[in-house]
Amino acid sequence: MHILQVFNQYLEPGGEEVWVNQMLRLGGSSFFIEDLRFHSGAWMGRGAPSRFRQAVMLWNHPHARQCLHDKVTAARPDALLFHNLIPVASLGMYEEAGNLGLPVIQYIHNFRPFSPSGTMWLRGKVNPAALRGNPWPEVLGRAWERSFLRSFLLAIYHKRLIRNGTLDVVKHWIAISDFMRDKFIEAGIPADRISTLKHCWQASSGSNHLPEGKHYLFLGRLVPEKGIGTLLAAWALLEKRLGQACPQLIIAGSGPEEARIHARANGMRRVACVGFVSGQLKDDLTRSCRGLIAPSIWWEPLGLIVHEAYDAARPVLAARSGGLTETVFGEVTGFLHDPGNAGQLADDVERLEAQGVAGRAAMGVAGREWLLQNASPDEWRERFVEIVRSVVR
Repeated sequence: MHILQVFNQYLEPGGEEVWVNQMLRLGGSSFFIEDLRFHSGAWMGRGAPSRFRQAVMLWNHPHARQCLHDKVTAARPDALLFHNLIPVASLGMYEEAGNLGLPVIQYIHNFRPFSPSGTMWLRGKVNPAALRGNPWPEVLGRAWERSFLRSFLLAIYHKRLIRNGTLDVVKHWIAISDFMRDKFIEAGIPADRISTLKHCWQASSGSNHLPEGKHYLFLGRLVPEKGIGTLLAAWALLEKRLGQACPQLIIAGSGPEEARIHARANGMRRVACVGFVSGQLKDDLTRSCRGLIAPSIWWEPLGLIVHEAYDAARPVLAARSGGLTETVFGEVTGFLHDPGNAGQLADDVERLEAQGVAGRAAMGVAGREWLLQNASPDEWRERFVEIVRSVVR
């Protein structure tokens, strides 16, 4: 089988992009994945379309549709696999897929096409009204790109997409956690048209593990919904409680909250911000940390960063949030705290510190064993092929 995946890259890399890249390497004798990409940066800076043109093309971008048409004509895929399509690829991709007569499989990485922002994050908390057909709180709260107009337009376009039947070209939906599958069923997607297929992971040999260092690690986008405020508040408590014995926290990542977070961290003794990291530096920070922290306060769809921690045999301190509860197991591979509860997170850091090197290593090994047993690329391929074959038939 030949599959063409379509992805509009975000301005900043994240878990969705990591997974889309990984899918290109997962094909084998049973299927082949080809790529068609667009980039949000194309609509910024010199030469970008006017704001008015962008508003129109968000619904229908003729050039992007022509790119899809030409790619399909040349490659003749059996099915299309859609990830994020906005803004540059446009929602017109669904109509173009229908014109081409190709079935679409939609990967669910966030809460679109119900939530304009994709996160349902509004005024410091999750507002699930969009899943019940009411996106207007997000619109009024300027949830997408801090713009009322852009949030309004995307909400209108999503409504049109669903009501006029264009979205029916999606023959199957792939959720990356049971949590996300349940939420989309609540939103109206028929249960028999949506499957859970959690991300797989090509585990390393384990021979490159580093000795434990002195730091805990946050690795991700610097946005409020990732729980950075909770994390910093927890470390302020730890600095007060433990003094010089407080472990170090390294925050690695970039995003719209970067300047504010760096300024706040500069006033703390045991917190360091290192910006966006990748490659060897990212690997070294992960493999040498005492534990990775995922304090998300939105409904995290899955959290691929947990797989990275387990591959390095490191425990995870995570919020009891969305799909994170399906990969982090309290008292076994780490600890879980209530989302937004800085006191609980600080307590969990102290509990993990009390485990000592041997205790933390045992939790890390348990995480790696879970990864090897539950995130097999071969098993993922088998299930993915089943889904695609059912759609193509």
